[in-house]
Amino acid sequence: MAAGTPADSFVKGRPLNHVGILVDDLDAMERQVKAAGLHPFAHADYDPGRRFYVLDPDGIEFEIVSYA
Repeated sequence: MAAGTPADSFVKGRPLNHVGILVDDLDAMERQVKAAGLHPFAHADYDPGRRFYVLDPDGIEFEIVSYA
Protein backbone atom coordinates (compact mmCIF):
# COMPACT_ATOMS: atom_id res chain seq x y z
CA MET A 1 0.00 0.00 0.00
CA ALA A 2 1.35 3.46 -0.85
CA ALA A 3 2.41 5.78 1.95
CA GLY A 4 -0.12 8.42 2.83
CA THR A 5 -3.18 6.28 2.22
CA PRO A 6 -5.93 6.18 4.85
CA ALA A 7 -4.80 2.74 6.04
CA ASP A 8 -1.42 4.27 6.93
CA SER A 9 -3.01 6.95 9.10
CA PHE A 10 -2.57 7.01 12.83
CA VAL A 11 -5.44 5.54 14.85
CA LYS A 12 -6.05 7.38 18.16
CA GLY A 13 -4.95 5.23 21.05
CA ARG A 14 -2.79 2.96 18.88
CA PRO A 15 0.07 2.93 19.52
CA LEU A 16 -0.40 6.03 21.71
CA ASN A 17 -3.09 8.54 22.64
CA HIS A 18 -1.28 11.78 21.80
CA VAL A 19 2.06 13.55 21.95
CA GLY A 20 2.44 16.37 24.47
CA ILE A 21 4.58 19.42 23.72
CA LEU A 22 5.41 21.97 26.40
CA VAL A 23 5.84 25.57 25.19
CA ASP A 24 6.50 28.87 26.93
CA ASP A 25 4.09 30.97 24.83
CA LEU A 26 0.90 29.12 23.96
CA ASP A 27 -0.59 32.02 21.99
CA ALA A 28 2.49 32.34 19.79
CA MET A 29 2.50 28.59 19.16
CA GLU A 30 -1.16 28.66 18.19
CA ARG A 31 -0.43 31.38 15.64
CA GLN A 32 2.36 29.21 14.18
CA VAL A 33 0.08 26.16 14.07
CA LYS A 34 -2.61 28.15 12.22
CA ALA A 35 -0.02 29.65 9.85
CA ALA A 36 0.99 26.08 8.98
CA GLY A 37 -2.62 25.39 7.93
CA LEU A 38 -3.51 23.24 10.94
CA HIS A 39 -6.66 23.65 13.03
CA PRO A 40 -6.34 23.90 16.82
CA PHE A 41 -9.22 22.50 18.90
CA ALA A 42 -10.22 21.63 22.48
CA HIS A 43 -8.76 24.75 24.07
CA ALA A 44 -8.79 24.62 27.86
CA ASP A 45 -7.53 26.50 30.87
CA TYR A 46 -6.91 24.13 33.76
CA ASP A 47 -4.80 23.93 36.87
CA PRO A 48 -1.83 24.27 36.34
CA GLY A 49 -1.85 25.56 32.75
CA ARG A 50 -3.49 26.11 29.36
CA ARG A 51 -3.65 23.83 26.33
CA PHE A 52 -5.02 23.09 22.92
CA TYR A 53 -4.86 20.09 20.62
CA VAL A 54 -4.03 19.81 16.95
CA LEU A 55 -3.86 16.98 14.42
CA ASP A 56 -0.91 16.83 12.06
CA PRO A 57 -1.47 15.93 8.37
CA ASP A 58 -1.12 12.22 9.25
CA GLY A 59 -3.80 12.46 11.93
CA ILE A 60 -1.43 12.27 14.91
CA GLU A 61 -2.84 14.25 17.82
CA PHE A 62 -0.62 16.73 19.65
CA GLU A 63 -1.41 18.44 22.94
CA ILE A 64 0.28 21.82 23.10
CA VAL A 65 0.51 22.96 26.71
CA SER A 66 1.96 25.87 28.67
CA TYR A 67 2.44 26.15 32.40
CA ALA A 68 3.70 29.74 32.15
